[in-house]
Amino acid sequence: MNFFHRPFVKSIAFANFLLVSLLSSCADPGPIVQQQDIYTTSIILSLYGNPPPVVFDKIFARLHQIDLQMSAQRSNSEINDISDHAGKSPVKVSPDTLIVLENALSMAKLTHGIFDPTIGPVTALWNVEGENPHVPSPEAIAHARALVNWRDVVINQQAGTVFLTRPGMRLDFGGIAKGYAMDEAVRIARNYGVKTGIFNMGDSSICLLGTKSNGEPWKVGIQDPSYGAPRSSIIGIVQGYNFVVETSGPYERYFVQNGKHYHHIMDPRTGAPAESGLSQVTLLMPVDTTLGDGLSTSCFILGLNKGMQLINSLSGASAIFVTKDKKVYLSPGVAGRFSLTEQGKALGYRLATLPSQDQSEKS
Repeated sequence: MNFFHRPFVKSIAFANFLLVSLLSSCADPGPIVQQQDIYTTSIILSLYGNPPPVVFDKIFARLHQIDLQMSAQRSNSEINDISDHAGKSPVKVSPDTLIVLENALSMAKLTHGIFDPTIGPVTALWNVEGENPHVPSPEAIAHARALVNWRDVVINQQAGTVFLTRPGMRLDFGGIAKGYAMDEAVRIARNYGVKTGIFNMGDSSICLLGTKSNGEPWKVGIQDPSYGAPRSSIIGIVQGYNFVVETSGPYERYFVQNGKHYHHIMDPRTGAPAESGLSQVTLLMPVDTTLGDGLSTSCFILGLNKGMQLINSLSGASAIFVTKDKKVYLSPGVAGRFSLTEQGKALGYRLATLPSQDQSEKS
């Protein structure tokens, strides 16, 4: 028997917004808050400094535009047009789609294909968020996996076109388009003089722009990644100034078949949900960086050791890794910014270090 879990995204985003708000100082002047549902995601903007109403209109209009171009769930989106013409002909697309695809291919190159924007055949096959998800046959998985290869994407900058070289290939911008949308939202807000704000892009991406008026750091709670845990269950708190939080984990989108959980984060090497020993990766980055797009997903697929190596090789990136056995590992950049809550400790979560970290601390 199968059971599938698809979260009510509005409640997730609102819960995350409340979490950030409650962890903010009560002495702070309140923000102006507006919310819109953009396809399957509830976007909440909390802007300080009495911004003009037009800034919200401009941001939401821009986010709708990006969604129309890049949503895999929209049959007439640009990325689906590219996929529908795979192996047939190049497709002319907007500059936005070209930028995001180039970023995706750069991440694919950096991660040696662990992040792959051509994962579409695999995600479509598993259909984790569909009405009746189930484990595909080994033959179907092998067929879908054979269609995944970021090197088979051809971009013609001069013509503004994209071509997938083999029939059956499909693009999926999950994990990367949202980062671009957040960058655009922040850019527009800044153009209207906004210096401080919370940009909640759904259940996995939050930007904390600027510095609070009282000088205190922003604080964000890290949710318990256990399957079925209430969203109010917070295992730790991370704090900082002017930073972005990107989280990847399997606990919000999954189905259960014969007692086993199958989640939405697909490993292109296997054509199946990633089994890395991790239950969550939370990535922290400065606001003005493009590293986040796809990086938390890549680290989740890579697992603790290789994920930590990747994070440590990148300037400005830091991360919190939570394993299935409830150990919490921090990259060097998180030192002093993260603490377990009493609730987290009571649930059995504990800080741990890798042997390589132990050696570096002793030297």
